[in-house]
Amino acid sequence: CCCGIDSWMRSWLPSWCPTSPSHGPVYALDLLGFGRSSRPQFSSDPEGAEEQFLAALEEWRVKVGLEEMVLLGHNLGGYLSAAYTLKHPHRVKSLLLVEPWGFPARPENPNHNSIPVWIRAIGAVMSPFNPLAGLRLAGPLGQHTHTHTHTHTYASK
Repeated sequence: CCCGIDSWMRSWLPSWCPTSPSHGPVYALDLLGFGRSSRPQFSSDPEGAEEQFLAALEEWRVKVGLEEMVLLGHNLGGYLSAAYTLKHPHRVKSLLLVEPWGFPARPENPNHNSIPVWIRAIGAVMSPFNPLAGLRLAGPLGQHTHTHTHTHTYASK
């Protein structure tokens, strides 16, 4: 599983992944820069950044020793899973996409869909803050708290 948002992996992954040993091992990967993964310096070029994600996934596959895999991608992980499958089709037995999304190409005209100055100013002020920073700072305690809350909220419904 290649998950785009940490909370999805903790909330819904247990119900999606098979628990029978006959299905083989299930790996849940944090994308670079998410969860407990490393925080590399990404290329400012969209294609270069995409290649960094794909190279990391391929490096992981080689290290684990998988010849082929069933790849499930959610959110940004869905976009990257599809891109990985296009690049390495012989390595992906099946591809499952859950709410996949990506980034549109930049318009050729830089004034197309221009963002008002006041919105750019708010973005510049807020950019140092990560909305998931609290979960990351909580570390393993954050996972316990989230799992406990999710179990009590959804188990009774």
